[in-house]
Amino acid sequence: FQDDLVKLMVRFDAPEGHVFIKESDPINAFLLIESGILIRTKRPVGKGHEDDEPIEIERLGPGRATGFLHVAGCQDHEVAYATIAAGEGGAKVWVGAGGQFRKMCDENPKHSAEVIKVLSLVLRQNTKILRATLDPHSIQSDILAIQNKNVFKVLCYDTTSWVKENFEPSVTSFNENGKDLKLEMDFTQDRLDAKTAKFAASYDAVCLFVNDTADAVALRILSMCGVKLIAMRCAGFDRVDVKACKTFGMSITRVPAYSPYAVAEHAIALLMSVNRRITAASARVKMSDFTLDSSLLGMDIHGKTVGVMGTGKIGRILCRIINGFGANLLVYDVFESDEVKGMGGKYVSQDEIWKNCDVIFLMMPLLPATKHTINEKVLPKLKKGVILINTSRGGLIDTAALVSGLRSGVFGGCGLDVFENEGDYFFRDWSGEAIEDNELVSLLGSNRVIMTPHQAFFTREAIDNIVSTTLENISNYASGLRGDNLPNAI
Repeated sequence: FQDDLVKLMVRFDAPEGHVFIKESDPINAFLLIESGILIRTKRPVGKGHEDDEPIEIERLGPGRATGFLHVAGCQDHEVAYATIAAGEGGAKVWVGAGGQFRKMCDENPKHSAEVIKVLSLVLRQNTKILRATLDPHSIQSDILAIQNKNVFKVLCYDTTSWVKENFEPSVTSFNENGKDLKLEMDFTQDRLDAKTAKFAASYDAVCLFVNDTADAVALRILSMCGVKLIAMRCAGFDRVDVKACKTFGMSITRVPAYSPYAVAEHAIALLMSVNRRITAASARVKMSDFTLDSSLLGMDIHGKTVGVMGTGKIGRILCRIINGFGANLLVYDVFESDEVKGMGGKYVSQDEIWKNCDVIFLMMPLLPATKHTINEKVLPKLKKGVILINTSRGGLIDTAALVSGLRSGVFGGCGLDVFENEGDYFFRDWSGEAIEDNELVSLLGSNRVIMTPHQAFFTREAIDNIVSTTLENISNYASGLRGDNLPNAI
């Protein structure tokens, strides 16, 4: 078998970029890599993505083969899932024609038996790997799914107590309302990344939160596991590679606005806690110290100039609240709101915000253009003693610049519900461990900083909305809606 196989293969020295197999073209050959690298890439699918650059999904090194299972078990008209081309520096590749290979097997039954042996070995190995990723509960779930084809399985990553406490009864209620579709939701405390993506084997969808990492590698593994829906139980999706999702044919949904009032109100709570030194005063009183001194001195917000960076839904609600203080309102956004103008808000440049404001709220999404809006270059432009509040995204602030500004007195105080590197710490109990992030340690040790653990959204109304909208998104997908046809698609 091996001797005959070698005879039909041709050695090819491929220059860098040479395309062996093109996505959506018929697969009529298999490849064995002697040296160099072959790169598999795939283009995003769907309307509006025709001109997008392909993404890299895999690199194949020496000793690897590709296309063999296709030509061994299929006809030449089967099309390729991805494009395969030679990587940097080119590659030496042995190429076997599919038609000749099948003819060789047809003419010699022993060769066919050898192929079956190889395919069986590959199947057994991969089946064992798959079974190893499934716990007994998941295996029981597979049995249930076989008995009832209308079961839609969801794995919920980054599960903390509030997630399970609120989703479980809602899923039970959903399943009891008489619909044909039944949801089965399992929970894991692990966050999604390239290492934990395999946990989703046999699931139809995954439910993710703000610190799950759905990059191209993790998404490729999810796709191989059969996952077709990424259901975000939050509004933000800056840790999701949307292009990769579409490349792998996945749909993505989110909860666009669970409670803008909750976030805006929490921002005000942070402002008043920082300004009126509530934490220090409370700690002092609990020690039976009822004295007053300048360390507890705050300022009136009435008559001060307050800047709001970002006047989306949350920003507009915040502006209405600030209006009630009788403050002067300066705002910045690339899209101006007539509502904000109607309540007296004046749109100005960022430099005008820096120069004039006693309080600055960050209410912008995290985009390449907004990353590190607060940075070292901004510090000299700020009004000395300004109070900075951020309930949006940690990456809006360069943390090193913030620490520097606090030490120099540029910032009179700071209220944070988010942190640039929060993914390693937030939603976890670190009380018994040493925090290694020196900048976070500096912020936690400053008496001018009030920090909360990304809880601005955390109200009863918001949680109810997160749960109901997430389940509605899953139901919509299970009923047949896909991609941009889903109401809350990304």
